Amino acid sequence: MKEEIIFTKSDLDKIDRAFEFATIKHKGQYRKGTKIPYIVHLYDVYMLLKEENAPIDVLIGGILHDTIEDTDTQEDEIIENFGDRVASYVKCESEDKSLPYMERKRQHMEKLSKENDEVKLINCADKLSNLRAIYLDYCYIGEEFFKRFNGSKEEIKTYYSLALSALKSLKRRKIYKKLKRYYKLTFCK
Repeated sequence: MKEEIIFTKSDLDKIDRAFEFATIKHKGQYRKGTKIPYIVHLYDVYMLLKEENAPIDVLIGGILHDTIEDTDTQEDEIIENFGDRVASYVKCESEDKSLPYMERKRQHMEKLSKENDEVKLINCADKLSNLRAIYLDYCYIGEEFFKRFNGSKEEIKTYYSLALSALKSLKRRKIYKKLKRYYKLTFCK
């Protein structure tokens, strides 16, 4: 078992600043088809990374992972507030939304497969948070639930299959095993 990382007061202040920054940037955004504020997802990603004993920059990258992709945030703003490393993590998590759904998903997973495990850990936490939410909503709503997405159920299944493949260097980690389990629960009934 890895030794738990102890955070300094400075580290905790950075985490607080990251949550404050993300809360402001994602103001008015909600989880797909719900009234759940988007920040709930970012907190879930943070907690999943914390359970994996992720270092401070990975935790902050997890909190901010959607700011460039889904808000008006620029990479320079992340660099100025949180440093180059965090900015590189956030940039790696950003998709080119000008591309059609499956094309951008395939491209992103192909790029991700070549990244280091810190970047992959953020992505795995993001995917696990999303897939747990998908699974629970699917259990309650049924097939109708998948109409909320830009892609079909089959395309979403393919996307998560590509993610499992891109993240396979994490296969010994609990977070990856959980992602694989939720994939099977959601798509292999």
